[in-house]
Amino acid sequence: MAAVAAGSSWAQEPSEGPAHFVLTGGQTRPSHDLRVHTLLTAPHPGPPTEPQLPEAEQALALCRGQPSSVAEIAARLNLPVQITKVVLSRLMDVGALALADRPVRRTHDDTITLLEAVRDGLLRSL
Repeated sequence: MAAVAAGSSWAQEPSEGPAHFVLTGGQTRPSHDLRVHTLLTAPHPGPPTEPQLPEAEQALALCRGQPSSVAEIAARLNLPVQITKVVLSRLMDVGALALADRPVRRTHDDTITLLEAVRDGLLRSL
């Protein structure tokens, strides 16, 4: 077995943002059956009474005004889909998010913005 050099990158904490377990509170599975195409909406105009992490606040902001899909939210938050599902499920548990009633028609500009966000996320993962 090869020895690992002191100070190797696997032992260092990421320098950007909180670790994923902080975002999910240690939860590994979403409490709701969310698919990447599931549309969510924020039924209440204000944030929930419980303090939220910035990523949760951003997810709420994305769902205000018009529903957003799990995939779109994950791309815009630059988070893995599974982590995003857990964050969104926790927001659903406290009543801050709900399933959208109907499909949403996106404008051409919204579609371009979403595709650019997906492209940028994929390029960062290379």
